Formats: sequence, structure tokens, C-alpha cells
Amino acid sequence: MKIADIVNFLEQKAPLFTAEEWDNPGLLVDSGAIDTEAVAVALDATPAAIDFAVENGARLLITHHPVIFQPLSSIDQGHPAALALKNGVSILSLHTNLDKAAGGVNDTLAERLELLNVTVAPDGMTRIGELSSPMRSADLARLVSKALKTPVQFTEGRPIHKVAVCGGAAGDTLFSLPAEVDALVTGEMKHHEYLAANDKKITAVVAGHYATELPVVDTLMNWLLQEFHQLTVAAYYGEAPYRTVDF
Repeated sequence: MKIADIVNFLEQKAPLFTAEEWDNPGLLVDSGAIDTEAVAVALDATPAAIDFAVENGARLLITHHPVIFQPLSSIDQGHPAALALKNGVSILSLHTNLDKAAGGVNDTLAERLELLNVTVAPDGMTRIGELSSPMRSADLARLVSKALKTPVQFTEGRPIHKVAVCGGAAGDTLFSLPAEVDALVTGEMKHHEYLAANDKKITAVVAGHYATELPVVDTLMNWLLQEFHQLTVAAYYGEAPYRTVDF
């Protein structure tokens, strides 16, 4: 397969012009490879993900988080971008454009939680859906924990019918939710956002940045397999960059 064809396909699914101004999506590492028989998909371009790509014969690694995000004043041989170049692996990163894309990060999250009648919020990123039947805060927390296979934190709120979802660090979404939304599921929240959720009597379920965005790895894999039937696609799930313990 031509790497350019794969890149063009994914950039049609998640157009770069839809990304936030502060973002840095796109083909961030170009190894010079033209063809590949395999691609790897991952949440992050970690050294382990790059090794995984090499082991699976992938000349292209597709990630959600940009391998180069903040401006770099220097780069050494241990940086993931340098490791990728050394091993002949190009890296395409689809970030906030994939958050917003139809079927992307947040549609995938809404689907995992089995929300109904899902619509796009005014911010273009958040999805709002309905539960099949109303539930309490603790019940929604258990549903999210089970669906994403992760510990969660949550605030208590009013009975829940409409749920907003926005993966990753989207706690500030709380302040722009339509009035009819009863709960927000996201990956990270700051202390003052938890306090605001309590004041508004909105249930906030915080499931971790990694867990709320990891399902899109499967989405990317399925998109590629459906479009390129002769392409081998290897999914790297890795692990959350932290551990949780109960004392």
C-alpha cells in the first residue's frame, strides 16, 4: 500500500482543518518510506509503540496524541520521533480533528457507553446522548467503569437521563453544557471543576485520559481494514502511564 493513500484516507475521515488552533496533528514524522504492507495504530507514539510497529513490519504508525506537540528546542536520539526515523517508521497523528470526527474519539466513547440518540454539542467535539432508562450517579459510574475497564471517580447529582461525553482532558466542558444535560463523562477534571459539578448537581464521571480515548484505537483499526483489504493492521494498546491502588 502507498503510505500517502493511507494518510489521505485518514485525513479525509478526520480533516486537519477541523483541529483546534493550538493542536499539531498530521504527518509529523516522515521516514521517507513510500510503501508498507502493514500499519500500527496506538494512542501514543511511545518507544514501546514504535518497537511494536517495527516488530509488525509497519512503516507507518498512526496515533491519537501528536508525537510532537510542544515546540522543541532540541531533540536527542531517545526522542520517539528520532527513534521512529532511525527505524524507518513514519508517524501520523490525528488529535482534536479525530475528537471531532464522525465516528471518532467521542462517538466511539458514546457507543461504548451505549448512549442513544447521540448528537453533537455546539463545541463540535462533545457528544450528548440518552440512557435507555434514568439512573443514579453511582449507577452511571459503575456503567462507565465496566464499559471502559477502569476505576473511576464521580460526583453525586440529580437523576440522569442525558449524558455528555468528551474523552481526555475535557473537564472544562462542564461550563458549556446545555441545561438539559445531567452528567458528563470525561478523562480528567480539576478540583474547581469537581466543585462546580457539585454546585450544578451534575454527575461528573472521570475515568482517566487513557481509558476514555483508548477505544479509538479499535476505531482506527476498523476504518483501515474496511478501506484497505490487503493491509495488515496491528493495534497497540499499551498501558496507562500510571497505576491505581486501593489501601
